[in-house]
Amino acid sequence: TCLKTPPLAELTDKSHTAHGTMASPTVTTLGLQTVFYLVFAVIAYFVESGQEFKWHTASELRWVILDTFVLIFIYGLFRFREGMTKDVYDLESKKDTPEEPLVPENVPAIIRNAERSAGNTAEQLPLFVLSMWLYGCVRPVTAGVMGGIELILIAVYPILYGFGKKHGKFLPASTIPRYIMNEYMAVASIMTIFGLTRTAAAASSP
Repeated sequence: TCLKTPPLAELTDKSHTAHGTMASPTVTTLGLQTVFYLVFAVIAYFVESGQEFKWHTASELRWVILDTFVLIFIYGLFRFREGMTKDVYDLESKKDTPEEPLVPENVPAIIRNAERSAGNTAEQLPLFVLSMWLYGCVRPVTAGVMGGIELILIAVYPILYGFGKKHGKFLPASTIPRYIMNEYMAVASIMTIFGLTRTAAAASSP
């Protein structure tokens, strides 16, 4: 008995129907990003009332500078950890010899943890640095504090990622707050630069 294969047209119709019910990732991302930025803009309009965008002294920016230094240290640590993890377990030897290297069973998970810890830090590093330094020209102390919180969240990323076949369920606790803080600092800085926040006179009037 041979299996009956559905006609090609039927498979195509089903494929189109399935894809037709799915929202475009680009459109969805653009919509969500726009909504988030509008929300941040409304918050910044009130929170950054009366603030000015100006270059501060090195002393005033010391916490932002310290955060930048610690970020470089953590990123370098994660990158070295990624390289050394691959080197120690020497998985490339499998391609050259039939002998299996003596490694733990969860080596793929260990390597995946090291790769994603370094990769995620690299992905968010430009936005983190730029937004923190921009916001440092508005509220240097607050920017330093928010940067410090982000550093803690970056440092716990490998722990929250875990060493299972899938990443840990609490991983978003490390990533989502960072996205929120980075994007708020960027939006608040632009709002302040262009004078789009509520004026001090409007804030003090009854």
